[in-house]
Amino acid sequence: MIGFLAPLFLIGAIAAAIPIILHLIRRREVRRIEFPAMRYLRRAEKRHAKRLRIRHLLLLATRVFIICLLAILAAGPLIGRGGSADHRPTALAIIIDDSQSSTQLLGDRRLLDHYAERVEAALDLVALDDQVAVFSAATADRPMIVQGVAAARAYLEDVQPAAALAHLPETLRRADAWTRTVADGRAREIHLLTDLQRVSIPGRSTSADGAESESPGTGITLFAYAAPGGTQPNGTLGPPTPEFTPLNARRDTRVSVPLVWYGADMPETPVVVRLIAGGNVVTVAEAKFGSTTLLRLPPQDSGWVQGYIEIDNHGLAADDRRYFTWFARPSARVSVLGDVDDFVTHALTALQHGGRLQLVAPSVAEVWVAASGAQLQEGLARGRAVVVLPPSSALELPRLNRRLTQAGLPWRYENVQSSGGAARIADPSPLAGLGGLLVQQWYRLVLTGLSPGDSTLIRLSNGDPWVVRGTTPGGASYLLLASPMTPSASALPVSAGMVPFMDAALGEWVRRGEISEFNLVGGASLRIPSRARNIEHPDGSSSAAEGGASFQARRAGNYTVRGDDGVTLAFSVNAPLAEADLERGERASLQEVLPGADWSWIRGDDAKAWADAVFGTRRGRLAWRPLIALLIVFAILESSLAAAGRRRAVSPVAGPLDRHPEQQAAEVS
Repeated sequence: MIGFLAPLFLIGAIAAAIPIILHLIRRREVRRIEFPAMRYLRRAEKRHAKRLRIRHLLLLATRVFIICLLAILAAGPLIGRGGSADHRPTALAIIIDDSQSSTQLLGDRRLLDHYAERVEAALDLVALDDQVAVFSAATADRPMIVQGVAAARAYLEDVQPAAALAHLPETLRRADAWTRTVADGRAREIHLLTDLQRVSIPGRSTSADGAESESPGTGITLFAYAAPGGTQPNGTLGPPTPEFTPLNARRDTRVSVPLVWYGADMPETPVVVRLIAGGNVVTVAEAKFGSTTLLRLPPQDSGWVQGYIEIDNHGLAADDRRYFTWFARPSARVSVLGDVDDFVTHALTALQHGGRLQLVAPSVAEVWVAASGAQLQEGLARGRAVVVLPPSSALELPRLNRRLTQAGLPWRYENVQSSGGAARIADPSPLAGLGGLLVQQWYRLVLTGLSPGDSTLIRLSNGDPWVVRGTTPGGASYLLLASPMTPSASALPVSAGMVPFMDAALGEWVRRGEISEFNLVGGASLRIPSRARNIEHPDGSSSAAEGGASFQARRAGNYTVRGDDGVTLAFSVNAPLAEADLERGERASLQEVLPGADWSWIRGDDAKAWADAVFGTRRGRLAWRPLIALLIVFAILESSLAAAGRRRAVSPVAGPLDRHPEQQAAEVS
């Protein structure tokens, strides 16, 4: 099979007609001379005429062939189908499934290392006219990781598994869209390297009316490599959960840890579970997979508590350790002013028994619980944090509103609820399990002035504020609740969320803190505190931090954010529990994501088999080397023929003229 890179240059072969035309229009101008011995010249001419014609025809043919050869070389001749390197200019998207499951071993190397080897083999074949981008299946929310061959090689040198699930459908669609954007006449191709983990492949996508959507991927060639082998059983740890968060400083804490098994043949023998905090093993226990164990965390100082819980290897080694970050704070000193409902009293007693707070006199308390706003002005003036509980009867609202005005708070309560109305606490809420609870009685909290520091922590489903937090000009903080803490007002007092709610309200909320989640899934974004300067990574390295910016961590481990005044934030990153399920999915399910693509699954066990298969838009091998050699040969031949003709034109006529000097005056054309 013969083809050309630029067939338009073949038009240049028309120039081969030039020497032919010149040859045809060439006229021999013969000068006739009357001379007695002319018969000797005619005899010499006849003897050499045949040889001269052959030389002229050879010279003409050589020049025509040289011009045609130059046109063919300019057109870029291609012979045969060629190899992977002999492909059309291509827009190539490389997708690497670098989720935590890529740490499975194939032989003595990780799957991720096998993926990187195949990508390197493909990059060796990339030509100057190709466009290349690398996509990470574990960070499908990002357009791409890198673009360009040099950047791709740099990325592969230090590629690490992400503590996240792979999202193959989203990544495939992004890669397909990118190739369309940069194609510009190029062939489009995707290289996919994955372990076909079932949780990374969803069901069939359909359009809004239930019919199949248009076939995406049309016009693209897709080469996929799926690691050989079947489903590997795997044991791992679930997220550890302490009794309360934040932790109680200087008090023991019990931490529950589930042990999870995926696959068949769950071990019957217990495994050893170790809790490591501050670099020291503090608790060791035994538990079976499928159960939950309780581990004791010894008393910790106030501040950030970081560590991990681990088991011995059972399947995938990367998920045998789960990191944690909690915050420990001293128990809040709380005083109750006014008459509170029994449910509030029971919740405060339970929190005191659990070490979450201390009930003390108002003079030494840092938090006042003010029923109907009792002594609100005094408490805020003395710098106390005050939690205002509204009365059950709307008849007492005028007194509460007067107390709010006297204290200088820009809020008032209005009884505008119609009888028989109900609402629910809206999601999301700052406390897990609170969203969706039924509220039958509430007062509307109305802002009456400027309050730039106030915020609504919890809203009802109708949009009304239900918990409002604010700060006075003097720096004292307050919390306003919209409903009484009675069963007739809401389902909260008789629910399991009452004690955690009071713990949060009297602890982090009113003390201007947040019940924040410091244990993140890989790839999740976290806003860095404004006073941060650098971030310490799990491997001991550090990087500069831009205060207020969003930070996204991919690797599992414990992170610390530091500022000029010490640690400002700490957090942990783990892979989601579902990533430990190594069950294999079906190829057909993945192909449904891009049904219009030309899918090819490469089963070779080495990178060479991959390199021989990819770049399907072959165009043949360039045949310029033998043509150049042929051009040189004919150029030498043409020079020789032309030089021979010039030599004969200037040499004296041989033969009979040598014997008759008087005839040498004739001119022979």
